[in-house]
Amino acid sequence: MHPVEGSEATRAKAVDYEKSLPFSQRKCLGQYFSGLPLGRLLAHLALNSRTATVLDPMAGHGDLLDAAWEAAEQQGIRLQRLDGIEIDAPTAAACESRLAGLNGHAKQPQQQVITGDAFNLASLAALPRKSYDLVITNPPYVRYQARRTNGGNLDAVRAGLAKTVASQSEPSRHIWRTLIEGYSGLADLSVPAWLQAASLVRPGGTLALVAPATWRSREYADTIRYLLLRCFKLELVVEDTQPGWFSDALVRTHLVIARRLSSDETALPLSQRRNWGTARWVRVAPEASDDDSLVGAAFPGLHPEARFAAWALGGFSQPVQSVQIRSFPLAEEWTSLAPRAKRNSWQRKLEGATDKLPLFGSRSSTVEPPLPEALRDVLPPGAPSIPLATLLDAGIQTGQGLRTGCNRFFYVTARKFSHSAVTVEASAFFARRQFIVPPSVLRPVLRRQSEIREMSNRSAPCGRVLDLHGWVLPEDYDRIIKPAATYAAQGATPPKIMPKDLADYVRTAADASLDGDRAGTRIPKLSAVKTNVRPARNGQDWPRFWYMLPPFKPRHAPDAFVPRVNHDFPLAETNRDPAILIDANFSTIWASNGQWTRFALKALLNSVWCKASVEALGTPMGGGALKLEAAHLRRLQIPHLQPSAIFKLDQAGQRAGPDSPDVQEAIDGIVIGALLDQSPNSKSVSLMIQALSERAQELVTSRRKRPK
Repeated sequence: MHPVEGSEATRAKAVDYEKSLPFSQRKCLGQYFSGLPLGRLLAHLALNSRTATVLDPMAGHGDLLDAAWEAAEQQGIRLQRLDGIEIDAPTAAACESRLAGLNGHAKQPQQQVITGDAFNLASLAALPRKSYDLVITNPPYVRYQARRTNGGNLDAVRAGLAKTVASQSEPSRHIWRTLIEGYSGLADLSVPAWLQAASLVRPGGTLALVAPATWRSREYADTIRYLLLRCFKLELVVEDTQPGWFSDALVRTHLVIARRLSSDETALPLSQRRNWGTARWVRVAPEASDDDSLVGAAFPGLHPEARFAAWALGGFSQPVQSVQIRSFPLAEEWTSLAPRAKRNSWQRKLEGATDKLPLFGSRSSTVEPPLPEALRDVLPPGAPSIPLATLLDAGIQTGQGLRTGCNRFFYVTARKFSHSAVTVEASAFFARRQFIVPPSVLRPVLRRQSEIREMSNRSAPCGRVLDLHGWVLPEDYDRIIKPAATYAAQGATPPKIMPKDLADYVRTAADASLDGDRAGTRIPKLSAVKTNVRPARNGQDWPRFWYMLPPFKPRHAPDAFVPRVNHDFPLAETNRDPAILIDANFSTIWASNGQWTRFALKALLNSVWCKASVEALGTPMGGGALKLEAAHLRRLQIPHLQPSAIFKLDQAGQRAGPDSPDVQEAIDGIVIGALLDQSPNSKSVSLMIQALSERAQELVTSRRKRPK
């Protein structure tokens, strides 16, 4: 046993410290610590004989630094420096104490743990080096909404990143500057954390990250995918499967290993790159682990993580039970990313036009992503040349349903109906108070999956949205008198004064804070509610008040929809006629060219081709569900369907139901027949349907939570 491995008391103290942290603090700071077993796996994958200096810029209480030191000892690598930055002072102190308490080789690496913000140039200036051989970290995951709520300054993070890059003499710093200026303000904290960690890797050095699987699916993370392709050589991605390495994680976990390219290699835009290379993608099942190691059962013996790393990075000639490995062509990663990212200003600045990329065959005028990796081996030889189209190419739009900004206020439940009034019930936040409103202030809405059955029974769900654009509080009436001419010029009717019951409810909400604290933010001042307010201006806009939702868009009342979170196969459903509003719990689909009916859309999206595709495109979550966002649907490719085929899908969609396997068979025959350009009754179509069904079931099974 190496000396570092014997410091169990020090490690036990770190675990006790982690358990003592309040949940609220951990959530606020994104303190989801890696744990030593995961750290060991990542460290052995990341270290090589040239590694002398190691940094974790979001160090926590030292799991990854501890693991890096231990792995270096086991591999006979002599580290010179082992440094960290941690924003939380008590946690930084725990990290420093942990490293000091580890008894390593006689020539221990020099160590420094800085208490500070990794996005603050002063913290980085305190480091003994400007760049490191290995930057290993678990970036904090904090949603952008939480950062605003908790007082986090999003602009300060971006500004700190910009200062970091400006302080470097790296010739390619214009690339980093463009990405820093261009990444989405909707990104969670892990995105700028990736950028910061990556900027601290020396050319030729290694970046090693613990990452949520969403780094390849969220549109706001396209910046990261581009960074890894432009400035790094991605070498390895390791993913967990159910029940996963983080039992409470909302999404699956990836370990990412990449080597930083030289300035000369980075200078060439990706659209001009010809030599790409191939990374490796490894999937580790729970059966690969034992009590001491995440891969101990698959690689029994001394130091299983080191043996796993040698196998994964060295050619993987021998198959290993419970571990799957495949090639991951980097040219295809760019092929997948380019059409998504080209709408962003940062890509246009760094790449220019990308419409002429050598992608998979297509009749479309737009650049298409490649087929999902999980489907390629199911298709017959020559499948990459099958002409496919994105939904947008086929005239099908995708989006997300209605976000009100405060469902507890805007959503009510209809209880009693009469010709001139409806009795509604407010949410539990308002003690389920009942009040009477005019029917015209209500719009039916599908709020949750449990209400879909009501839709299938041809009745509207009981949920309602308060649509108050035609009503004002009595005290606001004076403010609409002055722009009366604007209403007249636009052919609009000025709002009426709310009846007493409704006005009392709105006033109650105006003085309410969702956290129940008298000093808390009032509902009208919530970030997603205060944007409803619009002053009268230019003689063209009349005023809009906080209780008036903006005009509804087609995505709010679509032709069809599919749940965003799915435990079984994602199933598309049709909207009613006339269409009702659909909540943001659903991804929404509607036709923009008049060719697709709502029933044809339902049939298409529930075909075996689309089922298997969305299983491959969606994001598996920690509990075994599949997250299916509009961004995933935009990457869905379908065969070119003639008007006659779309008509047949419409007819089948009208008859489709859970107990109509013959209709499902007909739908699959239409879609797969178009895919293979053969008769729907041919043997090849039947074999393809069977193969896709089996693959879709494999994908569902792999993401579902397994009993421990």
